[in-house]
Parts: sequence; structure tokens; C-alpha cells
Amino acid sequence: MTEAGLLEQVLGTVPLLAGFANIVKLEAALALAPDAVRRLAALAVSITEDAERLRERLRLANQEYERLISMADGWWKISAGLSERRSRELLYRLGRERFTDRVLIAWARASEGAADGNWHALASLPRRWDAPAFPLKAADLLARGVTKGPRLGAPLAAAEEACIAADFPLEPHAVQAIADAAARAV
Repeated sequence: MTEAGLLEQVLGTVPLLAGFANIVKLEAALALAPDAVRRLAALAVSITEDAERLRERLRLANQEYERLISMADGWWKISAGLSERRSRELLYRLGRERFTDRVLIAWARASEGAADGNWHALASLPRRWDAPAFPLKAADLLARGVTKGPRLGAPLAAAEEACIAADFPLEPHAVQAIADAAARAV
């Protein structure tokens, strides 16, 4: 399709063939099943406008489009030097699939090859670490005197950010201290 000039017409842009070839290698190196949406992103998505164009041209499902948008939004912020702590935060915020998508797109566009240990460690984080569920609920703050209503969201969000900043503590006393601090801040 590329040699005949068809791929450019279908995608509406010049295809990123090296990115596509690299994604195929990375999926194989990580023993991941081939993923059509991720491969499409590697082939034709660098910025969110690319995802929007593909949505219209290829009549993508909402879920496919949202994954492409996620990959376009921030892949360039990911590098092999990303700390373990920052990587866990990103995994927590994005979820397993979108984390893997962004890491693989960034890796496919990086100069390091499929055998790079730092990239491999980053890409395999979802296999090594399960992002915990946020341990606090609105009831935890209500029990500490925070009033029910729209103002409850801010201290709950602050508590979640404090948990992330503390690198996801699981010890009850640490979680309770975060809840106490969030309630006092209201």
C-alpha cells in the first residue's frame, strides 16, 4: 500500500513506517498480542489532531478514538529515564492499557532499540506492580467532620494527591494521617 501510494491516501498523512515497524518488534519482545489500535497510532498519530482525522477517515469506534487520543496526548513526555515512582504515578492515573500504549509509542519513537533494559523495565511495570485503589472514601472525610455536599470533592481530591505523593502508602496509620490532613485543610 505504501509503495502504491494508497496508505497515504487512506490515512490522510505520510505514514510513520519506522514507528509501525518498531511497535511490531516491541510487541514481540514483550510477548504482547498484536494490537491494531496501538499499531495504527504508531503508523499515523503524533498529535491529537491526527487521532481526530483518523476518527473521521476510518470511522473509528469511540473506544478506539479515545485510545488514539490518549496515545497522542503525552507520549513525548515518557522516556526510558522515567523514575520508578513517577512511572507508578503514571500507571495509576492512566490505567494499564493506556500506560502500556503510551510507553510503547514513546519507545517506538526513541533511538533505543527493542533490547533496551530501561525501556523494558518501564514497559513491564504493569506486570510487576498493580496500581492500588484509592483507599479513602467520602465517608472517611465525613467521619472527620467534613460537610456533605459539593465541597467534599476538594479534600477528597487533595487526599488522593497526597497518597500519590507519598508513593501509595498501604499502612493504615499513613492513610489515616492523609485523611486527617485533608479534613483539617477544609
